[in-house]
Amino acid sequence: MIRSVLVSGMVLILLGCNRSNLAYDKPYFDFDSLVAAQIKLIGLSKDSIRKVSNVDGNTDVSYFLADTAAMQHELEVFRQLDVINKPLFKSSYPLDGDKKDTKSNLLVRTYRFRNTADILSPVPYVRIFFLNDVQRLRRIESTFAQTNLLYGTHRNLVMEFDDTGESVRLRRYTVTGFQKMILSDSVKFSIESNVY
Repeated sequence: MIRSVLVSGMVLILLGCNRSNLAYDKPYFDFDSLVAAQIKLIGLSKDSIRKVSNVDGNTDVSYFLADTAAMQHELEVFRQLDVINKPLFKSSYPLDGDKKDTKSNLLVRTYRFRNTADILSPVPYVRIFFLNDVQRLRRIESTFAQTNLLYGTHRNLVMEFDDTGESVRLRRYTVTGFQKMILSDSVKFSIESNVY
């Protein structure tokens, strides 16, 4: 009896400590909601994707139907940018202010990581390009980098959007960078995908 109570208590504690179950405010930009909305929008419209992948100089071109499952896999890397909203990084991404883009008629909102407590972030910056209002999103640029004793990766991430009048719609996304495993050479890669 006591043993079953202890086991039940331990299970409840472990479930309660699961960090993925924690809800938190999103003070900067809600990447998770953006990606979820694009997965649903593109998945329901059954668009096609043209994907050009290059790994260490070897290029592959593929086409596939953009169903919900495929887009979930394709856009997962962009969900990682939501790390900037975690409580650990509260006040670590001061807003540089909205500035005019020198190459277009868009405004640019930049969040740049400021290390205030010897905590490293995998996302050093995020740039959001928009027309007049951040809801009229046109482009997101960022970098995601992780390094540990066994593995290192650096990814430059770009999402480009069209304004359909009712919402923004993903039209192009790219991921470029490299990864390095211990005792092996770096592998350079690039992925460019267009939604049709």
